[in-house]
Amino acid sequence: MDTRLLVVLDDSAASKRAVKYVARFIGKRKGFRVCLLHVLPPMPSELLEHGGSENPVKESRLGINQKTAQHRWISTAKKASQKSMDAARATLQAAGVSAGAVKALVYEPGENQDAADIILSVARGSHCRTVVVGRESASWFQEIFSEPLADELHRRGKEFSIWAIE
Repeated sequence: MDTRLLVVLDDSAASKRAVKYVARFIGKRKGFRVCLLHVLPPMPSELLEHGGSENPVKESRLGINQKTAQHRWISTAKKASQKSMDAARATLQAAGVSAGAVKALVYEPGENQDAADIILSVARGSHCRTVVVGRESASWFQEIFSEPLADELHRRGKEFSIWAIE
């Protein structure tokens, strides 16, 4: 049976340190699987609503433009997340973790979902008993909830081992 770790990624230095820590910890050892997770930040508020119009044709056009802008933003955010995924994979593979032991996921938060809920849900679904996060990861989470993500994971994730890497 494999030991599965969920490593939360963003572009922070703490996230990169977390990947390096996991790479050193498991290295060439057998029986470990790593799930890399990048949770996209919330969509900017200006992309969530448009001013509207009483003219149905103009209203329809505004809606189409809004959807186009949202898809463009998501595509750009996913491309940016791919860089951190590729760097994390390279770090793990350089330490001896086989490519087949690494799975990468990018998650788009839905309405009324926060990063801690998403991370813990993905950990459960991926059968990961350990969640690894940089202490200063996901700064947007702290901006919204005024609490560091690692602290929120410790508070809510009682059934998991939470590694908060400095």
